[in-house]
Amino acid sequence: KEDFVAWKSTMAVGVAPTRVVTAKGKGWGRSGALSDPLVTRQGALEGFTVSLRNEKVPSLFIGFTTLQSTLLAAGRAHQDDLDFGIRVSSDGVISYHSKRLAQQYYHATLTEAESLGELEAGDTLGMRLHADRAGFTIFRLERGAATGSSQRADGTRVSGVRREVVLKSFREVLAFPMRLMLVLGNSGAQAGPVCWLRSAVA
Repeated sequence: KEDFVAWKSTMAVGVAPTRVVTAKGKGWGRSGALSDPLVTRQGALEGFTVSLRNEKVPSLFIGFTTLQSTLLAAGRAHQDDLDFGIRVSSDGVISYHSKRLAQQYYHATLTEAESLGELEAGDTLGMRLHADRAGFTIFRLERGAATGSSQRADGTRVSGVRREVVLKSFREVLAFPMRLMLVLGNSGAQAGPVCWLRSAVA
């Protein structure tokens, strides 16, 4: 059963019964969604997946933030508030985003340096925290039926899942608790459903 993310704070988005999030604002900083601070150092939540099923590739950021306020209180839904995340550009390029790196490089240089591949409409991407909570892996789910099994970082195996194709692993210094944040860059952009990943051993 899918463990859908419940968006507790939203700005200029619509959330359909299918859990697809659609942007209503125009431009960066105007459309997004934020979860409760549920990702902790000791907790069972270890990441997320996001389905991008629309025929048009959306321009978005999605990842983890330590933002303490709501989006309305912050006055924006912006990628600058993300600590770590996935960036998908309108031309389908997948890249890694971190606040630390963004402060060191211009955006164009960062995107080129951290490019992880190209997205196709209908793909599902994800981020999974390492078992030691000292980094994470960005992956793409292999298309097709959920068959077979996969092994997680802690050695446990989970059956009935699509294979995770690792795009890159990162080591980072993380602060907890963290929220999940979705930022959409253009009106009509869609993403979702977004689902939590839970450890097989709570």
